[in-house]
Amino acid sequence: MDLTSALEELANQNISGAAFLIAYGATWLVCAVMWQKATARTAALATLFQGMVAFPVAIGLSFLVGALGEPSPVPRDITQLSILIGISQVLGLPFMIYLVITQRYALLPIAFASMVSMHFVLYSWLYQTPGYIVMAVLISIAAVVVMLTAPKEPQRAGPARVCWVTGGLLLLTASAFLVLHLFDI
Repeated sequence: MDLTSALEELANQNISGAAFLIAYGATWLVCAVMWQKATARTAALATLFQGMVAFPVAIGLSFLVGALGEPSPVPRDITQLSILIGISQVLGLPFMIYLVITQRYALLPIAFASMVSMHFVLYSWLYQTPGYIVMAVLISIAAVVVMLTAPKEPQRAGPARVCWVTGGLLLLTASAFLVLHLFDI
């Protein structure tokens, strides 16, 4: 089996990563609500640490759809590469911690959304779909637009909108992947 075929089989087995998109999309939406209801500091911390909830949920969803627990169709080196892609965004953590320490809470969601979008571009190759590039571009552009157009007061409006749009685009992309998978398109 050639590499392209193996990657296509991986995408099919994992529904192009839909479980992770669903889990993280949901936590971004929870963060959006927190930006509207909680203090800016609490919402920023929730946004910063959302992965601590999303990751185990994503693993559980992956087991439910049969993506984990089955032999991987790709060589071990590709599995290692996918893990590196997945943890690559950890390199942005010091910057986001800096934003929290310096109380620039409102900037955290747009910084995180930008980092997330860069991280997702690599999944386009891994899952052999332009969907991840489209989603990444939309997240980057939408995050900037909603921050620029948000009212200045309350200051939490912009960050909440960034979380809404990021979570919504993650869930929309997951839905598209699920439809494509179910109808074998």
